[in-house]
Formats: sequence, structure tokens, C-alpha cells
Amino acid sequence: MLLKERRYLIISFGTNLKALREKKNLSQESLARILNISRQSISKWEQGISYPSILYLIPLIKILDCTLEELLKGLN
Repeated sequence: MLLKERRYLIISFGTNLKALREKKNLSQESLARILNISRQSISKWEQGISYPSILYLIPLIKILDCTLEELLKGLN
């Protein structure tokens, strides 16, 4: 994957994660607590600084009640 494409995926993922989290009325802190990780990890994912291990994708889609495609590509 090209660096530009990877960067877009990270930014897109972070934006989507934040929108889905807010739609469920979850704070970064509450989502982090459910996933047993730090709030800073959620913040970094949403800012596009880093992205989660693949191990967190299934729990995220269950918690946020979305599909993997919605989480990765957006709600549209």
C-alpha cells in the first residue's frame, strides 16, 4: 500500500470512528474502558496518529453497531 493511501485510510478510519462513537453517545474514556485500553489510544486512532490492531476491529464493530465497511469507509 502506498504511503498516501495508507495515510488516507488512517485519517478516514479516525473520522469514521469518532462519528460512530459519538452516534452511540460514547466518550473516548468509556469506549477505552470497554476495550480495556487507554483513552489516549482512542484519541490517537481518531486523530490518525495510529490505528488499532486488527484484534480490536470485531469488538469495535460490535460496540458501535456498525459494519466493518462503515468503520473503514464511512457511513455514506
